[in-house]
Amino acid sequence: MRSNILGVFFTILSGVLIALIVIAYGRSDRIAPEFRFSAVDLIYDSETKDDDLKIGINAYDAKDGDLTSRIVVEKVVLNKEAETAVVYYAVADHSGNVTKQSRVFPADIEDIEDNGDSSDIIEDEEYPALTFGNDVAQEASTEASSEEETGED
Repeated sequence: MRSNILGVFFTILSGVLIALIVIAYGRSDRIAPEFRFSAVDLIYDSETKDDDLKIGINAYDAKDGDLTSRIVVEKVVLNKEAETAVVYYAVADHSGNVTKQSRVFPADIEDIEDNGDSSDIIEDEEYPALTFGNDVAQEASTEASSEEETGED
């Protein structure tokens, strides 16, 4: 008899917990924020900073309101042929919903190549996924400086 009472109690308790979980899930914020872009006259070059890229973009969420201060620039991809820079943005609301968008700017490729903007990925027709980071340049300069110190050629 006692085991039947415990069985009924745990069954009712399980039902109540399931109902609470369903209610909590139904009330949770599952709507991602949205971006709003306005026109900007910007040419991407070696002097362009992330803050410059955030001008003319706002983010809003139905529950959290203005999320513009939470916008991040994920990456910038340069296209040499089209002379453009594709900027990828992301923003997350306080519930963890994430929205990602991209925007295209004209780019001064010659300036970027001359001044070495290493933070960007430059698409190449022949090897589109191949990028060279600062590690290669740093290794080369380290080797050159060690050769100078030892007098080797």
